[in-house]
Amino acid sequence: MLKYIFSSFLVFSSLFAAAQNRTRDFAITLPEQRISNSLYSRILVIDGRFDTSHMGVVQMGAFNARAKVIPVVPFPVQLQNVLQGLTDSSAGAGGLLLHLHQLSFAEVTGAVSERGYYYFSADLYANNNGSYQKLGSIDTVVMIKSMDVTKALFRHGSNTIHSFLGQHLQRKPASEERFSYDDILHMAEIEKKKIKLYTTDAYVNGIYNSYTSFFSQVPDRQATVELKKGNISKIRITDSTGKVQKLSSDDMYAVVHEGIAYIATEYGYYMLRKENNDFYFIGKAKVTASTGSVVAASMFFGVIGGLIASNAHSDFEMKIDHRNGGFVRLREIVVPAQ
Repeated sequence: MLKYIFSSFLVFSSLFAAAQNRTRDFAITLPEQRISNSLYSRILVIDGRFDTSHMGVVQMGAFNARAKVIPVVPFPVQLQNVLQGLTDSSAGAGGLLLHLHQLSFAEVTGAVSERGYYYFSADLYANNNGSYQKLGSIDTVVMIKSMDVTKALFRHGSNTIHSFLGQHLQRKPASEERFSYDDILHMAEIEKKKIKLYTTDAYVNGIYNSYTSFFSQVPDRQATVELKKGNISKIRITDSTGKVQKLSSDDMYAVVHEGIAYIATEYGYYMLRKENNDFYFIGKAKVTASTGSVVAASMFFGVIGGLIASNAHSDFEMKIDHRNGGFVRLREIVVPAQ
């Protein structure tokens, strides 16, 4: 399985309850430099996040009280202000549309320092007489370590937004493909139509080392799979020397056996179910990170809603993010007491 790069600190699946009544503003700082001859001076936002009620959870005060990040000034208004701050009187009248997939902050406390995580994922389109052409995309996760990370985290978040917008202001769309506003609202379904995993009901048997091979339905290798009480108990392969080796569930991303797809996590294998053109599973998964890592968003899971767990003791219902294969935690599965 892909090695998800995050570090082990605290279990806080109860993160939201602790931050229920506290909030922290995220005000995007205005850029210090302007870009001449921008083609664009207006921007709209489609908020396509899974949870639009807040932008994650940070810590406040000497006792690290957790607070939800909720901008006082709405994000679309702030983004227009940023665009005005980036451009000058030479800017053209063109319009932009930002399709926001994720903008989230999270913090955890270690023994002597804090770590903050910032996740930003979006697509940017140019408005062409009411239709939209793609200009670019961003899908990034950054980890910051310091004694007090919140200000640094917000500063980095602001700079990432400045940089992403700024590098596209003088660009015209490279693709002739055009989308309507409604298309962008339903872009997930348009994208899934191009992914074999979502367009087939016959999954190819084999071991998939990555989400890339899984969504393409091209196994990386074949293996012998053993079941126990309907669940995968062992997976073995034969190497080039003829030696039989046992694989661990964290050696792969997924496995298909007898046409049934299973996701693989550090805790084992979980059967996938397809519902409304999305893939779900119920199981455990954790996130780890190495010190100072700058993590690609394709390797990031569990950040949605600020839930970064170092050792998940509960089962969660999770959904596969079709864009990067990450695991989106939807809800904790509470087993009634006997």
